[in-house]
Amino acid sequence: MRAEHLSVLLTLLLGNERLRKDRYTHANFDTLLKLIDSTIRQGAYLSSGDCEALAKMATDVRNDHRSYRKADTKKMIARAEKLEKLAGAEVSSTEFLMQRCEGSDNPWAIATGARANAQFWADLLAETTIALEEIRDGSKSSSNPAWMRSAAAFAAAWPAVGDVVPRFAAWEEGEKPFATLSQHNGKRSGFADPDAYRRLPATIALAHLHSRYNWKSDQIPGLDILADLENPDWTALVEQLITQRRATRATGAWQKEALARCKPLGIEAVEARLHDWLALFHTPVLDRTVFTAICNGERFASSIDRLEEAHPDWPARHAHEVPALGRAVAMAVASEREHQLSPALHTQLIRADDDVYKNTRVTDGILGLAEPPYKPAHGRDTYVSLARSMRVSVENEEFLRGAVWLVALMPDRTRAIDALAKVAQGAATYISTGDDGMRSKIVANAAIATLIAMGGSDIDRPVLHLSKTIENCTINPPLFKHLNAGA
Repeated sequence: MRAEHLSVLLTLLLGNERLRKDRYTHANFDTLLKLIDSTIRQGAYLSSGDCEALAKMATDVRNDHRSYRKADTKKMIARAEKLEKLAGAEVSSTEFLMQRCEGSDNPWAIATGARANAQFWADLLAETTIALEEIRDGSKSSSNPAWMRSAAAFAAAWPAVGDVVPRFAAWEEGEKPFATLSQHNGKRSGFADPDAYRRLPATIALAHLHSRYNWKSDQIPGLDILADLENPDWTALVEQLITQRRATRATGAWQKEALARCKPLGIEAVEARLHDWLALFHTPVLDRTVFTAICNGERFASSIDRLEEAHPDWPARHAHEVPALGRAVAMAVASEREHQLSPALHTQLIRADDDVYKNTRVTDGILGLAEPPYKPAHGRDTYVSLARSMRVSVENEEFLRGAVWLVALMPDRTRAIDALAKVAQGAATYISTGDDGMRSKIVANAAIATLIAMGGSDIDRPVLHLSKTIENCTINPPLFKHLNAGA
């Protein structure tokens, strides 16, 4: 390429909107940059207007790189960094902080507070599930029960309770809704345990704690808990935590600079706030059992809201006849084409709803409750879920990694070791199936590497625990290496 070709190449680069948004044009983008670099080597130069246009394009790429796959997001960030380098526009930590300090409170966070009727609804769901299982067994039996053949026997087996009146005529009609139960015969996910419904009230608190913040956002969650940004010393420390270095361990220079920024604030004050902020991420500590309970708590909280809206008088009217009400509800939803009950009461309560992909699963016992209908102001359904908000964005991975590096430098060694182990376990927990299902592999690797780098015999127990709980074979080798070295 010759120097006079620069303007043409810049036009191709800046004028192609696909290069700003399309994640599948990396080869074209890299080729253009190489050609531009070749013209510069031949004596061409970028004007101030060219540099401004390139910097603006980099900003557009950064602001429009949202993707479910973290690999795609990282590629777009790398594209923006290449443009900034070409334009000579270095983005400072201060600018990154200004872009990420708006907060990421989850608009669909599960409300805390008393739910006085939670146990009533949990018991009703359990009794409904038991009755649905009885209906399913009877419908697939070679000899039909008496209540399937006689209106009198039906009325005796499924009596009306309040305004819930099972009808034998509805049962006899063709294309019975109860046929949806038969699809679960031999279902791979299995059937729901009715007693698990009775334990649902305890899961709401777990779901609330992990629903407060949207970690998938590019904004830093709970920043006000970590730092007072009106204080320039706190601002400087937070900027230090925005790490763009692609590594699992901090350098000695980074550690020295971080400690220097802690001194004006007081190391004890930094330590207290840092642990409080990390607890937003790692508490309650995650594993498959806890994540299953969180998912059930999310669905149960939504179901309570629906049930309270549709049947506000049931807890007072039927508090002493829950088993009978559950049977009446089960027959109504299993026989009526258009029952007038809450959508939270349906035949799918009988099944487990674990997502199985290639014979793997990330939960073990999600109940068949309806998923919450998260709808923004425009009223359309979204793909929002608690699990999606728990995934850590690339931007927050950078910040969490800095916090992990810093906590290891705090004076309370025991507390730091405990925090690192909890962060590693929480980050390594799978919250969806597939290759990108882990909460954050980057943060898990950083926490494990930092924990092992601390050395000493007091890390052996948490390392052993992590080696048993973290199953991913790309993350746990350092754990086994440490344990084998000390054997």
